[in-house]
This record gives sequence, structure tokens and C-alpha cells, in this order.
Amino acid sequence: MAEETREVRGRLPKDLKIAFEIACARLEMTQTAALEEAIRDWLQKKDSPATGESQRN
Repeated sequence: MAEETREVRGRLPKDLKIAFEIACARLEMTQTAALEEAIRDWLQKKDSPATGESQRN
């Protein structure tokens, strides 16, 4: 059975969005995979409840 997923939306500056699209294409990585990696890294950096003790910011 496939993992259940949810959609995440947000707004970014135009130049950041374009840079992200170019980087994903250059790395032959889907934007979904890149976003998942970035969110996991951010959660680990912030030491969120999903990965450990909570830290604010």
C-alpha cells in the first residue's frame, strides 16, 4: 500500500522559485522529492517534536 500523502502550498519570491525549478531539473529530482528533503532537514535542524525535543523559531 502506498504511503498516504497531503498537499502543502506556499508562496515564494519569483527568483527563489525559478532557482528551485532549475536546481531540481539539473539534479534530475522531482520538486516533491526536493521539498520533502528540505522539510525533513528543516525539521531536524529545528529539532521539532516529529524528530525529537521542541525548539522555538
